[in-house]
Amino acid sequence: MPTEVVVVVLAPFVLAFLIACFREPTRIALPAYAASIQFGSGLSIGLPAPLGSLSSLLGIVLGTALLVQLVTLRRSGYRISAEIPVWLAFLALTGVTVFWSVSPHLTVPSFLNFASLVLMSVLLMLTGVNRAELRLTESALLIGGLLAVSYGLAQLLFLGGLPSSDEGSPRFGNELLGPNNQAAALLLPFAIAMGRMALTEGRRRAAYTLAATVLLTGVVLTGSRGGLLAAIVTVIAVIAFTRRGRRALVAYALSGVMLLGGVVALQPAGVGERLIQSEQTSSGRAEIWEVALSACKSYCLIGSGWGTFPRVYALERASVPEARVLKRGTSYEPHNIWILAGIETGLLGLLLVSLGFALSLRTALRVPAWVRGPPVAALLGTVVCGIFLSNLEYKFFWMVLVYVSLSHQVATSELTTDDPAVPVHA
Repeated sequence: MPTEVVVVVLAPFVLAFLIACFREPTRIALPAYAASIQFGSGLSIGLPAPLGSLSSLLGIVLGTALLVQLVTLRRSGYRISAEIPVWLAFLALTGVTVFWSVSPHLTVPSFLNFASLVLMSVLLMLTGVNRAELRLTESALLIGGLLAVSYGLAQLLFLGGLPSSDEGSPRFGNELLGPNNQAAALLLPFAIAMGRMALTEGRRRAAYTLAATVLLTGVVLTGSRGGLLAAIVTVIAVIAFTRRGRRALVAYALSGVMLLGGVVALQPAGVGERLIQSEQTSSGRAEIWEVALSACKSYCLIGSGWGTFPRVYALERASVPEARVLKRGTSYEPHNIWILAGIETGLLGLLLVSLGFALSLRTALRVPAWVRGPPVAALLGTVVCGIFLSNLEYKFFWMVLVYVSLSHQVATSELTTDDPAVPVHA
């Protein structure tokens, strides 16, 4: 079918969807955006950056709709949580670093991309959602995660195996967000599935147990050791911070341990092999961190400029004799959120990032006990991933912070009892 015909046929539906997004951004645009973030560049729509993926396009629609709503409705009484000014201050700092950046041509586009994520997240935190909209968003996150993992399973079982990276390692996520970030992105829907498992009974509990199992399988398929560790932390946190259904959660956790042990022992279709590889086959984080430590003497006071760590690594690697020349060359991301903040934005940026996480954790811990598990678990799991990944510029990272804020708002503003009959996450 000619492209022109497809455009003509789809145009009325796209227009109707856009109108609905601007009328009800948190009910239409937010769930659509949440469902798409698992796929990253895997859902390319053939447009130039920053519109190259469906999630980016939906993000622009959502952010614009939220801004229009904020300006036109002139609502009063917006709730400004403590973490909002902290993240805005960090955003401002990333922009200011262009004046002393070692590579301004890297800083400017990185700042613009980062600004779009932070500002949209702030708009969502300010706008807020009601209970039904939060549930829609949770369901969209679950559906997006399940669809992504189903695609990976189809690749593994029917399409010739998981795709390989430039290094030749077949892992789920190579065509989407990248394996390590794919594992991190699955943590939020995984925590939501476990939370719903705890708060439901019968067939619904069985359905959410199956969903959690599929999502955990996706983490294993990525071959990400940091992601698997974060998933374990997520399970422990959900159990620790959930009041109801703990027996079901503990039983699920024990079953998950047995399943993981079987995967590692049997390695069906090669799945699980990377999880037990030796340090010599690691991604080289030790070398990257050694170079970062050496570079800290020059850059950790005021920073090298936002988005410039790959340039700093290339400049500094020669001064660290014990650092290997890794397979992907001499341009590397820091693979750690705090190293990224310290090198690129200096001591102040490091303090702001740490404070932002601390305030988000405080917000999560203030969610009523019966729904506290998923937001706390997702945040802690994401922080653990942040030890091994530099994912501040990824949509799934900011979705976790938004989810924590929205969960707190809904649970504290709409619910009048500590343990209502109809839970938000069920």
